Amino acid sequence: METKLRIDLSQRTLEVEGSEAFVREIYSDFKDRISAISQVTPKKTNGKQEAKAEAPTPPKGKHRQLKKEALSIVKDLDLAEQGYKPSLKDFFSKYTPRNNFERNLIFVYYLQNIANESAITTDHIFTCYRHVSVKLPRAFKQSLWDTASQKGWIDTSSLEDIKVTTHGMNYIEHEITKVG
Repeated sequence: METKLRIDLSQRTLEVEGSEAFVREIYSDFKDRISAISQVTPKKTNGKQEAKAEAPTPPKGKHRQLKKEALSIVKDLDLAEQGYKPSLKDFFSKYTPRNNFERNLIFVYYLQNIANESAITTDHIFTCYRHVSVKLPRAFKQSLWDTASQKGWIDTSSLEDIKVTTHGMNYIEHEITKVG
């Protein structure tokens, strides 16, 4: 015998069909999740919502304020020339990056393959932007995520260990526009 349960999400309800045991299990899990959410959701008092404990959502549209990203310069990052290792400025000047995707790739490639950094973070890449005096992307971390998701050139599955992918390595070594 099939059991059916219909729950409306605006009323915090969910539709489930199956054996009675299955429906009871889903309902129980759903009820627990709704209870947890209810404890976080603001309560209405006299028709007005109480203030949320979390930060307000920025207004939508052209003039919304972006949340400031906490980035800092890695002070012990050596980007100078040493022996056969070119400086970041020299390496960067070999290319004519057209956008932040390409700049992000150049910096991660340099840090990973030339500077031999073991764990590249957003702060390392931020330091590179500052070192070569290039304007930062407005949404810095989003720029890195977009480089990973839209181009596939870097791996940002951990922002504490960003890496160049094989696709990114091929792009910088064979396809990116170079000076001269």
